[in-house]
Amino acid sequence: MLNKLLSHFSPFSAAIFFVFVFVAISVACLYLAKRFCKSLLFNQVTDYGQIFASAIGVMFALILAFVAVATWQNYDKVDDGVHKEANSLHNVYRNLSAYPEPFRSEITALLRQYVQYVITDEWPKQSQGLQDETAHTLITRINAAILSFYPHGNREMALHQETLRNVCEYRGLRHDRMTGGRPNLTPSMWITLVGGTILYLIFLCFFDISCFKHHAFMIGMFGAFVALVYCLLIVYNFPFTAPGAISSEPFQKLLEYWKID
Repeated sequence: MLNKLLSHFSPFSAAIFFVFVFVAISVACLYLAKRFCKSLLFNQVTDYGQIFASAIGVMFALILAFVAVATWQNYDKVDDGVHKEANSLHNVYRNLSAYPEPFRSEITALLRQYVQYVITDEWPKQSQGLQDETAHTLITRINAAILSFYPHGNREMALHQETLRNVCEYRGLRHDRMTGGRPNLTPSMWITLVGGTILYLIFLCFFDISCFKHHAFMIGMFGAFVALVYCLLIVYNFPFTAPGAISSEPFQKLLEYWKID
């Protein structure tokens, strides 16, 4: 739900939106704590409260860092896989140039059609976790056609074996792209993150700082920092959804290169 909302934002506007929401929530929590929970404020045990705040802050920072690194690594892995997938498909295309006619022209035409469907139809559907049936059908047809080819002589045999290996490699990379586009953060991880953020924010609100403006400024800075981290997590958690969607540029370059070729 949230990723669909953010898909209408640019990276900068998404960050501003998160900062505004988190800062507003943080200052509101501070106001409620000062207004209705005065008896619970750390007015006599501020030094001890600071010690506990530091300990909780370290644990909270470690959780955020661990989740952020894991999410970024998954995003980077998917992005790298897209480039490898395009390179693998290009190897299949280049091998087909050595096949006899009319087999060569038929399969290369299917490859161009397949790449076009991946760019125009399949890529947008990936943001919703869907797979384009037309693209899937085309790559299945291409795979079946190459398997049905009967090579003659040692030269064609060696070429055909290499082509089959490339096709197998490509289908594995395609599968990795389809599965890698799913959210990396599980509901239990979100519960831990959101729950930890709320608990730490409430704890910070109960420090008895005489100047409300100073306290609100510090709470607001905390909310802004956490907002940027959450924005980063959500962008990287959905690799094919805007505002940080992985581009289909490697496949677009394939079509441009094949036209020149």
